[in-house]
Amino acid sequence: MKIILIRQAEKAAVPPDAKKGNAAAYRVYTGTAPAGRETAEALFTLPAPPVQTPLLDDLPGAEGVRGWLEAHKAARRRAGDFLDRLEKDELDSVVICGGQSMSALRAVLRRRGYLLEGGGLVPRPLERVRATRRSLHCGGCAHNCLLSEAKCEKGRSKLKGIR
Repeated sequence: MKIILIRQAEKAAVPPDAKKGNAAAYRVYTGTAPAGRETAEALFTLPAPPVQTPLLDDLPGAEGVRGWLEAHKAARRRAGDFLDRLEKDELDSVVICGGQSMSALRAVLRRRGYLLEGGGLVPRPLERVRATRRSLHCGGCAHNCLLSEAKCEKGRSKLKGIR
């Protein structure tokens, strides 16, 4: 299962002549804000309208450190609920969301053992991050596959060459 995270564009950030990708092999999810849907329509040729879910909406700004911590915890809980839904369906997905939701999704994906490729520390508009399960990256990627896949023969033979 692959998940592609894209931070939604801000006002008029997608050039009108941008080359569109084909999202026929993916299910596209956005938040309920119009910016997510507009970004999806600008970046992809969609066979069906994107699935909108309030779990991908950014929460309003909170006052003080305590309010920020509460909003941060709530965003991570919502990201976990959303990823539970994606993992149940086992479909390749494109997720278009705001910065707060994208940061929470990245944190939860890392905790669940996904390999993340691309993206900086603070997500910029239209930035893409690709997440795949570690078992798909067995033998030679940036992780130790013996920790995620105990039956991995590629990893065992690679480990023997190191000793």
